[in-house]
Amino acid sequence: MPSLIDALQAQPEQTDALMRAACARLRDWQTRQAGSAPLPATADERLQRGLQRLAPAQAELLLQRLQQDAELPPQQALLDQLPEDGALPAPRRWGPATDDLARLLRPAELAWDEAREIDWAVRHWEASRHAGLLDEELAADFGEFWRRLEWSALRHHLRQLADAPADERRLLAQVVKVSTRYVALAPLKRALEASHPQFFDQAFSLR
Repeated sequence: MPSLIDALQAQPEQTDALMRAACARLRDWQTRQAGSAPLPATADERLQRGLQRLAPAQAELLLQRLQQDAELPPQQALLDQLPEDGALPAPRRWGPATDDLARLLRPAELAWDEAREIDWAVRHWEASRHAGLLDEELAADFGEFWRRLEWSALRHHLRQLADAPADERRLLAQVVKVSTRYVALAPLKRALEASHPQFFDQAFSLR
């Protein structure tokens, strides 16, 4: 079975259908997982390494801020395991409601216009709310859901950057995008402006 990334790269004209189907399978997985107990929190060493690599002077402060919405350890990445027409793997962890959606919408290998990301996220949020998968705060406010999704994506990208991956340029661009939007991430933005000024050019694109 091809992975979701393989399918998206091979059939770009089917992107919307593939992403909607992947989101639906994710909701099915979350529904099955909803009654299971979460794993205990653990130290997020890869996240810390990614922060130390990009903003060493502010790493501890930023780590505290980024962990505020992530009291549980990161879930196993589903992206490479989602076959085009298969089922999700057996549930293993239960973490922040936005973690796996963030991996679907912002993989290291691909990038889409934000309008498309928001469209998929809104549809997923509405369906998740209808299915009772969100807490009261997230169910009441898509803006808060989107903020947490962006922070989930940021944590995931920082973990990947800790390992100096082949897709480093796109991951850095994603980190820059999120760090410029939130006051709490200003130390990370300043560090990136000093070390990677090219990402702040108006003409820069994720594509």
